[in-house]
Amino acid sequence: MAEQSVVFEIEMPTGGSVEVVRHRFGSMSRPRVAIVSGIRGDAPEGMRIALALMMFLKNHEQHMQGCVDIYPCMNPLAAEQGIRLWPFFDVDLNRLFPGKENGHPPARVAHTLVQDLQKCDYVIELRGARPFFQEITQALVRSEEAASLAMNLNVQLIWKRHPGPAASKTFAYQFPNTIVLEGGVGNQLTEDVGEQLKNGLLNFLVQVGILREDVLPFSWVGMERPVLVEGYSVERIRVSRAGFFIPEVALGSTIQKEERIGTVVDISSGNLREEVLASCDGLLMALRVQPIVSLGTMVARILRTQ
Repeated sequence: MAEQSVVFEIEMPTGGSVEVVRHRFGSMSRPRVAIVSGIRGDAPEGMRIALALMMFLKNHEQHMQGCVDIYPCMNPLAAEQGIRLWPFFDVDLNRLFPGKENGHPPARVAHTLVQDLQKCDYVIELRGARPFFQEITQALVRSEEAASLAMNLNVQLIWKRHPGPAASKTFAYQFPNTIVLEGGVGNQLTEDVGEQLKNGLLNFLVQVGILREDVLPFSWVGMERPVLVEGYSVERIRVSRAGFFIPEVALGSTIQKEERIGTVVDISSGNLREEVLASCDGLLMALRVQPIVSLGTMVARILRTQ
């Protein structure tokens, strides 16, 4: 039977408390999969996917072999406000891992989560798109093993990224084979993206032996066949003038070098300030949807094909 447990209780300064909850489906036999969302409060797509997956597993638990632990919202105070940082402390929970047993509440939540996942076979983090951006569905990985597993997750792109300076403090870094799922529009829900990633997770559970294929509400034939790319294959397009960015290409389109991605205009006069051009041939994998930009603002990411 499905089991709900409180993994951490946040005492509020005004009295009362807020709970961080784990939902366990199946038995404690192997394999064990952990699915984590809501580390930042401005990623509702990931939380929505976690909730949809919980509803499915609740109705099909009798078909499961193994264990799935779902943590639908690790940062409930930020999620309630739709913000990235943990309120009161104004810290980014995804920069506090592996946490501290005797630290402030956000650090203790990070520590508790890492300890709770020590015996997991597979770890998946659900996010959404970064704020102000629209992104194709993608899996972010570090290892070859994670890249191979991500082929089953119904995404358009698998991005094998090299860790940056802050990576060691992120949740995904704590477990080498963690897969991070992203896509949609920042701080919003996108219906087709939510359904696509939920189906990808169900397919993943079949591939690792937790679910039977005949319980899936779709055919594996319709699964995406993702492209695998390295970090250096992605070009970031930035503007050199401040103003109002107006995109002229669609997300997911194939574009040519020097093709116009959009323009930056003066918000008061409407005068053209800059033509934003593609730096290479490739696939438009991310596009800025918040139009106000300043010098150096990134407005697009292109998967380079040449």
